Amino acid sequence: MKTNVMTQSERLGDFLRLKRNSIAPETLGMIKPYRSRTPGLRREDVAELANISTVWYSKLERGKAERVSHTVISTIAKALQCDPSETRYLLQLSGHIDLAERELLTQSLSPELETMLAAVNPLPALLTNDFRDILRANDAFCQMVGFDVNALDIKQRNTVCLMTNNEQWREWLGAIDDDALMQCMQNSAALVRAAMASRVSDREWQTRLAELISSSELFAKVWESHTVRAKQEMVREYHHATLGRIELRQQYWSNCSGGAVGQLLVYIPTAPKCAQKMGISTPNRV
Repeated sequence: MKTNVMTQSERLGDFLRLKRNSIAPETLGMIKPYRSRTPGLRREDVAELANISTVWYSKLERGKAERVSHTVISTIAKALQCDPSETRYLLQLSGHIDLAERELLTQSLSPELETMLAAVNPLPALLTNDFRDILRANDAFCQMVGFDVNALDIKQRNTVCLMTNNEQWREWLGAIDDDALMQCMQNSAALVRAAMASRVSDREWQTRLAELISSSELFAKVWESHTVRAKQEMVREYHHATLGRIELRQQYWSNCSGGAVGQLLVYIPTAPKCAQKMGISTPNRV
């Protein structure tokens, strides 16, 4: 039996139709036309709100439009009162990768995330996404690596780019020779591949993967090994900028808050003496 698989254009049109039908005209100060068969807004209503032609919008809903501009999609999303997650979904379906959106994620994390990262101090912690972008690091993490990670440009605030271009980052990782750097890069590539597994046909993932491959010859090389590694607790030595070599346990917590979706990484010293030096209190064990 043949299964019909929807194209991205068809998925885009299907979402627009369902979203349009869910909005009552009265909520937008509009009068519902007499004897209207449409449960929500009409196509011409959305077209008028988005300042585009009804014919063009109809093609979008039928999955027949190609090369839809970022501006048009954003305007339609606003007309349909889409929240950030829905707007992002529309942009993904229409094939738009927006660097400004990535910048927004790093600059406007939810107050809850900001509070949590600050509260985790003095434990070093950072928030990343599946592309290995660092959305935000707390003060303790910046002190540990020896520079303000948050002050870097968004294009540089990626662990693959940092391993490739930042000597202080490599020193913190202990990647002081080619073999150690290769191992660290293999770990990052394996995590990216594992996160990408269920979204291999996603245009955004393909675009970001191309960016990572072009940004680092070493990443491009290790990517071909096809290693996959799930996120897991890990214990290894790092080089603290002020305390020197210390053993830390890296732990992951999944996060979904506002527009930021990713993981919270927290680094916990394994030795009580190191914890004390970092100003971290340890529980008394009976």
